[in-house]
Amino acid sequence: MKKYKQTVIPEVSTKEWRGLTLFNVRKKMFDFYKKHYTGLKVINKDIGITVEFERAGNKKTSYGGFLYPKKACLVEVLDKLIRYAEYSNWGDKKEKDEPYVIGYLNFKIKVRIDGIIEYAHLVIRVRNTGKFQYSIDLNHWKK
Repeated sequence: MKKYKQTVIPEVSTKEWRGLTLFNVRKKMFDFYKKHYTGLKVINKDIGITVEFERAGNKKTSYGGFLYPKKACLVEVLDKLIRYAEYSNWGDKKEKDEPYVIGYLNFKIKVRIDGIIEYAHLVIRVRNTGKFQYSIDLNHWKK
């Protein structure tokens, strides 16, 4: 079987995200997600899982974790990031995880931010309900 390789590199800009207060960045992300993603399902090209964008995911994306313009702008291409990400490995359930968590699928993906290729780390939490919940972060190194 041929190993999947990412051929599509999503592109995004931080231009509209720079200079905003943290409150406005989070609100903009929340509104963008709600308008473009809520209820959408995306199939990952590498391993074929379907990730469903839920209302709870919007809150986690917009208000959970540390934010900076390079990370915030990823909401604009979130569907493409999930679709084209390359699977890298499995992560076991942690002791502090909720009982419905089975483990984690780890992915890597290239994304062009302001013309520079960055590497994002996408984590998809596998739940015993058969649903998948994502979180995303940027590596701090460039190629």
